[in-house]
Amino acid sequence: MEEKDVSKNGFLLVSKYRGAIMGIAALWIYVFHAWVIMSPEPEKGSFSLIYFLADYNKRLGYAGVDIFFLLSGIGLTFAIKKESTLKFYYKRIRRVALPALTIGIIRGIVQDWGFMETLRIVSGFNFFTKTAYDFVWFVPAIIICYFFFPFYWKLFEKISNKFLFTAGAVIVWLAVALLLRNVIRRDLCGFINRIPIFLIGILCGYLTQERKNAVFKVRTYLLLSASLISGLVFWYLVVFKGLDYYVTSGHCFLPTLLIAIGLTFLTAKLLDVIDRRLSRFGKVLSAILVFMGSISLELYCVQWWFADMVPILLEAGWPKYLVNISMFLMTTAAAWVMSMLIKFFWELVEKPFSSKSAAED
Repeated sequence: MEEKDVSKNGFLLVSKYRGAIMGIAALWIYVFHAWVIMSPEPEKGSFSLIYFLADYNKRLGYAGVDIFFLLSGIGLTFAIKKESTLKFYYKRIRRVALPALTIGIIRGIVQDWGFMETLRIVSGFNFFTKTAYDFVWFVPAIIICYFFFPFYWKLFEKISNKFLFTAGAVIVWLAVALLLRNVIRRDLCGFINRIPIFLIGILCGYLTQERKNAVFKVRTYLLLSASLISGLVFWYLVVFKGLDYYVTSGHCFLPTLLIAIGLTFLTAKLLDVIDRRLSRFGKVLSAILVFMGSISLELYCVQWWFADMVPILLEAGWPKYLVNISMFLMTTAAAWVMSMLIKFFWELVEKPFSSKSAAED
């Protein structure tokens, strides 16, 4: 397909810039966990627009997780067609398990969790039985999505009206969520409320492959802009004004779903415009974002630990800007080193099997 045709199709643009969008989401999540707001906090009764915007952006950073669930849903629709179900499971677990396992074991030793507690944490046992926030909750959450995806996909493929089926699945989820609103552990809501955006991601992945001639017109981007803006306003009302709209937890699901959909497609279009009009700058920007996207999981795992150092450095008298710079460089470097070591590890583990397969061919 010609480049000009790709630029007109928002689904293909998201696929093209998936790595860069993952990088943006990873940076946003990092801001949520470890970034220190540098502008001074206004005194009680006064208002600072700069501080408000910085605080708003930091507190909303977990919406980057919604973007990851959306992109994961899209990506899985491609992966499931390329490999057997068993290989599908292997590749997904292979990608997410080792970074979390590595950091979990290191933390367990350094912080003296004890063998059994470390095992309960890194295995995800505590995620289901105790609290989701012991350690990197995203990993067991996304593994659950990986496990159920092939079953959902088989049913999804058989239904002629994919839009209606997806809408029905989300409605069923909403009905169950409302019925169990006071039963579900509140800390699990961070995962449960991301299920709808994951299902929408699956629909988007299907449309990416089946509607290669789809054209996103101006009105399409206006609707996506409306989705983003309404999500931002809705989130403000929920978080800053205490609006309760009767799901398991208002901080995510509908506000962040609207934000993730609008922001993902609008960002893909923006990156496309930058590439076409400022090609040199676009290449540099894309390279940086793709790099951050390539280590996004390792960055996520590392920052859960390193973020604990932020209040210690601030109490020691470090300037906020120096804390931000040093923490970001240290976290990024550690995540990159981990990604290289994990890549090397899997190459060693899989080399005998790849050599055997090549010999049989």
